[in-house]
Amino acid sequence: MLNVASELESLVNERGLSFSIAVGASLPRVRTDPAHLRQILVNLIGNAVKYTPSGSVAVRARLVGAAAGQGPRARRATPDDANLVTLSPDRRRVWIALQVADTGVGIAPADQVRIFEEFEQVNAGPRGESMQRGTGLGLAISRRLAQLLGGDVRVESQLGKGSTFTVWLPVDPADLEPVPAASANQRGEGGGAGPQDRPAVTAS
Repeated sequence: MLNVASELESLVNERGLSFSIAVGASLPRVRTDPAHLRQILVNLIGNAVKYTPSGSVAVRARLVGAAAGQGPRARRATPDDANLVTLSPDRRRVWIALQVADTGVGIAPADQVRIFEEFEQVNAGPRGESMQRGTGLGLAISRRLAQLLGGDVRVESQLGKGSTFTVWLPVDPADLEPVPAASANQRGEGGGAGPQDRPAVTAS
């Protein structure tokens, strides 16, 4: 996940936007299809840049569910946690909520459902700007891919105040258990903070 977001940082910078990535080191491994996840992130970050004339784009990830506040994955709760739990596709499960947030034009409540339908766009502009408008398939494809991974893509937005798209990725209960020190060292996961401390994407 981090690699994809970092690769797209130059795209954000070209628009003069600020860009941040916040992914906790204690997040568990993600067992998913890397190609699908990459496509979802490319679509969501690309949209965020496209519809943010000025301001910022942020990528962040949080563990959501019963395991978020206890055990080896425990962390300090934030005001966002309660809201994320209410948005969870299934509150009985543990998820990684991967969010792409922007300070762009935002999406009206009436449009927040249809943007996930094929060939639908909001504020697409005149036909003469078809190269900038695209096909209207990106969000539909992103949600379909997320559902194939056992999750979903959902949106929160306010006109003029930006949008937050959340990719919900299910966490395997086995990956919530602490990793034995010997195993961690064998995989190069010991030592100080660094790329190895970030959540990994494992093909399944």
